[in-house]
Amino acid sequence: MAAAMMLGAVVPSAAGAQAVPKAYATNCQMCHQAAGKGVPGLFPRLGGRVEEIGKSPEGRKWLLAVLLNGQSGRITVDGKPISGVMASFARLPDEDIAGVLTYLSHGKGKAFTAAEVAAARGGPKWTPAKVGEERARLMKAGVIK
Repeated sequence: MAAAMMLGAVVPSAAGAQAVPKAYATNCQMCHQAAGKGVPGLFPRLGGRVEEIGKSPEGRKWLLAVLLNGQSGRITVDGKPISGVMASFARLPDEDIAGVLTYLSHGKGKAFTAAEVAAARGGPKWTPAKVGEERARLMKAGVIK
């Protein structure tokens, strides 16, 4: 069991649904809920959004920055303001971060890879506030809706 957890094991999900990566179940699901449905006004919905944001190179870069650096600042998702902080998950292995983002993309679009995460990890470090500023810029550009 411990070995399976270290290799990014999955947690069974409802029949016919995509298996939930262990990294999502143990690190993300408590706030963002099953299948990334979120809690309106508290924790943003990820389901149905990650695959859209991930369609552009800028969006993919930002998604990776959120997981590697965290994010701070007020945001609006589905018309609901959210004031909170997203913690950094840089402590997770590249494979786990790629697996979580691919899971949240619901099999649509290009899968995230460990190499892509490693490249982002090796790039410039952003503060959580900088990640929030980039989100605002991408919203104005229509990359994030």
